[in-house]
Amino acid sequence: VVEHNAGHRGMGCVLSSERGADDFGADSRTMLARPKPRVLGVIPARYNSRRFAGKPLALLAGKPLVMHVYRNACKAKCLDACVVATDDDRIAKAVRDNGGEVIMTDAACETSPERCLEVVRKLRRRRAVGADGKKTTTWTAAAGEFDVVVCIDADEPFVQPHHIETVADLVVNSDAAVGTLVRPAIDEEDVTSSATVKVVTDDRDYALLFSREPVPKRVTSSSVGGVARSSAYDPEVAYKVRVGIQACGTDFLEKYASLLGRERSEPGCVADKENESPPTKKNGEVVPAAKPPESIADEPEQNRVVFAGYKIKVDVVESTFVPGVKTPEDLKHLNAGLAAGLVNDLQLTFLAA
Repeated sequence: VVEHNAGHRGMGCVLSSERGADDFGADSRTMLARPKPRVLGVIPARYNSRRFAGKPLALLAGKPLVMHVYRNACKAKCLDACVVATDDDRIAKAVRDNGGEVIMTDAACETSPERCLEVVRKLRRRRAVGADGKKTTTWTAAAGEFDVVVCIDADEPFVQPHHIETVADLVVNSDAAVGTLVRPAIDEEDVTSSATVKVVTDDRDYALLFSREPVPKRVTSSSVGGVARSSAYDPEVAYKVRVGIQACGTDFLEKYASLLGRERSEPGCVADKENESPPTKKNGEVVPAAKPPESIADEPEQNRVVFAGYKIKVDVVESTFVPGVKTPEDLKHLNAGLAAGLVNDLQLTFLAA
């Protein structure tokens, strides 16, 4: 596999195993001590989800899920601005009603990198001025050029500021094009569920494979390259599950979107009509473009980055991290836990009701 240099600053990164919040903060303070890049937090929020429609607006502890993510993200010291990116007016209204910043994006965006790219392009053209016409640095004045984008899934209410600082640090202080976090798998259901993405890494914490199947499988004589796919759960394997947060340089976003097979032109996710292939016709009628099988469409997008030879750096969150909300059942269990008074035991952080 050919490795590409993504054009990021390779200043070295302290590798880690499982660490606590204080340890994560140490890495972020190292990043902030150097000339500070401009870091943008983007929370892509899509209403129509195959597994859980309307998930960003689902209530956790009486507040929309997306607002838990937004409030926690805004506490990250490394972020110069944080916005919710959506194409849905209902989500936009809920965020704005709760004091959040929203950037409306094209409904044609199919992936988080695409949505992040559109946000970066829009903010590049926006001037950082307030209502009085004077320059401002408030959260509602996200504008200008950014060096790094941290993409936080709208279903990860337990992502904390030090997680955001760490994932940004993975990109700023290493040769990786993308940085992301993983957590230890909880049990067999967590590993075998197609709602979770499992990650295989090398001994330097660079990703080798992302899969919705249980990976890795222990090496056997029939394994190829030390990594094998398998649908069987192996209790002897220390599985890693991806947390819905990743960072990359804004200079890599365009490449990231193109790796997903959806080259786009400015201003948003509208295809380039001039260079678009003519539609296929049969008996004078346009034949609809074939959609990829669900198994392909559901393939983790990060594999495109890895298989193209770019590096994804991985770090492990603390063992007390609470997984995000992937299904209606997850949300039901979390709300039940709150009602039962398990908040202190789980060390959760919630907005005041």
